[in-house]
Amino acid sequence: MRLIYDDLTLTAALAATPDGTSRTLIERIAHDAKASDLWELTCIVVIGDYDTDREFEEVLGYPPSTGPLGGEGAAVEPYWSWLERHGGWVELMITAADTGFAWVVVMPTGWFETRIGVR
Repeated sequence: MRLIYDDLTLTAALAATPDGTSRTLIERIAHDAKASDLWELTCIVVIGDYDTDREFEEVLGYPPSTGPLGGEGAAVEPYWSWLERHGGWVELMITAADTGFAWVVVMPTGWFETRIGVR
């Protein structure tokens, strides 16, 4: 799992990202955040195929299967503000209250479908 929250972590992530689709997504998200003057309020989380549910929870504060409002046995409901599919990748935007802060989570489609996707 890679966290991108400033220019230094962006440069490192782009240098380590071989996949063209995810690299293009990261570049676009960063560009849009900067153009909107929201870069300081944005954290891009790139999840890889082998990242675990626990790693997701450690970063975002809740398990991927239930979302922040779910619980054991709760109905799975979307908890993201934005969802877009890009080939083999899914992009989610998860906002944090009214602060303007947003997590933009990029993950392989298979990771999304097996852990998060609304069933």
